[in-house]
Amino acid sequence: MRFVASLRSLASSLLHRSQIEGDLDEELRAHIANRADDLERSGLPRTEAERRARIEFGGQERYKEECREERGGVWLASLWTDVRFGLRMLSKSRGFSVVAVITLALGIGANAAIFSMVNALLLHPYHFRDLDALVRVWEDRGIDEGYDARYVAPADAKELSTHGELFESIATYEIRSFSLGAGSEIQPALGCRVTANFFDVLSVSPTAGRLFSPGEEQPGDDQVAIVSDGFWKRRYAADPHLLGEKISLNGRMYSIVGIMPKDFDYPVPVELWVPLALTPEEQADRTQLSLQVLGRLKDGVMPDQTGAALANFSRRLEQDYPKTNAGRTMKALQLRKELYVFTLPLFLLLQAAAGFVLLLACANLANLVFARMIGRQREIALRTTLGAGRGRLGQLFLSETLLYAIAAGIVAITASFASVKMLRTSIPAGWTKWVPGWNGIRVDGNVLAFTIAVALGTGLVLGLATVLHASHVELNNTLKETGAGSVTPAKRRVRSALVIAQVMFAFVLLVCAGLTIQGFVRLADIYRGFQPASVLRVEISLPEKTYPETVKITNFYQQLVRDAASLPGVQHASLITNAPASNVDNETTFFNIEGQPALKAGEAPSADLQIATPDFFATLKISLISGRFLSEADNIDAARVVVISPGMAQRFWPGDDPVGHRIKLGTANSVEPWVTIAGVVGDVRQNWWNPTTRPVIYKPFAQSAQRSMTLLMRTQTNPASYVSAIREVSRQIDPGIALRGVATLEEEVNDSIAIIRIMGILMGIFGLVALVLSSIGVYGVLSESVAQRTREIGIRLALGAETPALMKLILGHALKLTAIGLAIALPVSLTISRAMTSLIFGVVSMNATIFAAFAAVLLLVALGAAYLPARRAMNVDPMVALRYE
Repeated sequence: MRFVASLRSLASSLLHRSQIEGDLDEELRAHIANRADDLERSGLPRTEAERRARIEFGGQERYKEECREERGGVWLASLWTDVRFGLRMLSKSRGFSVVAVITLALGIGANAAIFSMVNALLLHPYHFRDLDALVRVWEDRGIDEGYDARYVAPADAKELSTHGELFESIATYEIRSFSLGAGSEIQPALGCRVTANFFDVLSVSPTAGRLFSPGEEQPGDDQVAIVSDGFWKRRYAADPHLLGEKISLNGRMYSIVGIMPKDFDYPVPVELWVPLALTPEEQADRTQLSLQVLGRLKDGVMPDQTGAALANFSRRLEQDYPKTNAGRTMKALQLRKELYVFTLPLFLLLQAAAGFVLLLACANLANLVFARMIGRQREIALRTTLGAGRGRLGQLFLSETLLYAIAAGIVAITASFASVKMLRTSIPAGWTKWVPGWNGIRVDGNVLAFTIAVALGTGLVLGLATVLHASHVELNNTLKETGAGSVTPAKRRVRSALVIAQVMFAFVLLVCAGLTIQGFVRLADIYRGFQPASVLRVEISLPEKTYPETVKITNFYQQLVRDAASLPGVQHASLITNAPASNVDNETTFFNIEGQPALKAGEAPSADLQIATPDFFATLKISLISGRFLSEADNIDAARVVVISPGMAQRFWPGDDPVGHRIKLGTANSVEPWVTIAGVVGDVRQNWWNPTTRPVIYKPFAQSAQRSMTLLMRTQTNPASYVSAIREVSRQIDPGIALRGVATLEEEVNDSIAIIRIMGILMGIFGLVALVLSSIGVYGVLSESVAQRTREIGIRLALGAETPALMKLILGHALKLTAIGLAIALPVSLTISRAMTSLIFGVVSMNATIFAAFAAVLLLVALGAAYLPARRAMNVDPMVALRYE
């Protein structure tokens, strides 16, 4: 009841303040009048009686304050008063207010924009129920095969689904390229073969139609399809009667039975799903790791508890099936972390850089606020003398700093809508469609909450720092002064420390930006050796139904290469399983070296495996180091040969020429034949995250034909002009084949390193902002310092000090602060640069030139910032300076 009464009293005080204040004044007047009446009756004149009554009663304002405190709500009233006062102060100092808001908005806006990416890509890449319970499961063969090789053998996946210790349910799927019949044309479509419970594991339902039934997993009964919302809208113009319609996929007719929700995109960027109908022989296969597995953990099972249980399960499989499962270990990873190896280092680095920008903005603003406090020392002293306590002053200054922090937050949020949209559209769709959550980058509730929290937190910290800065005012000296105020040595040290911090933050950001931009330029240079602007790239995947045999596959591709090479202006035409800059990891294989002890699975060396036609190396201008290239003579009837990369040669045959040596692909008990190394060719960096030293083995296409290949054509003129010609060549060989990813290799390279480019641009923007803010900060502090020393400068000039000596004194102070900042920043920058080098896949490398260049830039900036106030001080008349207060 007391709490309710207090709330009622508080509400009454706030809503009926004028009436209550009037009643209080009337009550005080009544008390004084009653006492005056008593004194008048004792014989005093009325005027004297009223005077004595007022004296006896004491200060009326004190009684009023006591009554207000008893009523409650006084702090709200005083807060509202302080907020109004703060608004008046900021409106009177519009220049300061604009600079303060813009400075903070830069820091807050940078963090809001980058956090929108972190929120979408790292925290919420998918919008599935209980996302943390969803895990990817795969069999590790002891090779670092990358994200693209997280597969499980069908029989192992089936056995895992009966293992009820960890999982509530398990689904398997297989991404597949389809040739979609669209009228008289054949178009490519990326699809996925899934088990019937796939959507149940993800806890999603179609917006229209139904899901698959278990009976549709049987071969022959699997000709039904579910399509994505984007597929429905792009290809069928959101036809409301699409359900039940037939579509042709790889020459088979499928009935569309469902349409998925707009925000469903798993696995990205799949457009349609069909049942995973495996034959009994395929279901019993343990040799090929061909399926991807998605599991939902049981309630109470944490993701970090799966490791030991899956290791035990793997050991049991190895004991039961030693020929196929030796050296395999099942592993699990949370679904939202499946791309962390790529996204986590990049976006956490950007978030850290944005945090540095905010710290730099805060340091800059703190200097501005402290300079403003110097002019308000008399006001602070007067308030303290009149009884204002530290808490009351703190409330006043917190109100002011929170006001421009909130204003900066509003500006930052407004600007974030445009900047976030720009970030989302700055990366080519060819790259972003493979990144879960990219289309979810937006200013949502999480980003708004983060921005508001950053704005309020920044305002609170700045307000507390202001209170601390203003708390030790010498009342007597300050009230005696007639000038604007003075700075104590302790406060000068604080402001100098802030300048040092600004220099440090600026140097770190500039170095990080320089190293990132240098890494992007180096990546672009690596691929420039291919002359990618003259190469056309086409992806082809032959359907298993129409190309079940190796002979048919070989005949199709050999005819395609011959016809493509015969086109006018085509210099070279070739095939490769995985073209450079594809953003897909190469297939990886174990191998054993003849004459060395055979090693069991998990201990044998490994290398990337590529299948290529002879002209591939000429197409990309890859040099021959020793031996020979692959040739047309390396056909199915010829002796088995391979060529290897120099990284592999140096690693396994150091100081020797590997040409003529033999290796066997696979494990020691593999049935693969021994192959002879015919040559060593130049290194190729497959993707921006792959180190250049990764060993690579190239097998002749004619001896190991694959259904999915990439055609590369080097042309004398613009390769884009050959798109229609190569489509016609393919149509004449087989009109049912769809060509995918038709683009120049230069476009592919630009798309593949676009994320590094945008990262370099953002880091460059942060570095530029840091340079500007640090310049303003150094200039502001030195300008204020020179203004405070005007009298001292006048005395020195009057006593005969020479202008160059005084200039040297002021410039020396600037250089001293900058040098201290650089001395602190150098080890910090080295540490961060080493972390960047190790985390960002070798894109970033240490460079002493960049460190030295940016150190010189900051020293020049400091000299420039100090020169202007120094020159102004040198031009002051000594007599004017001596009269300066």
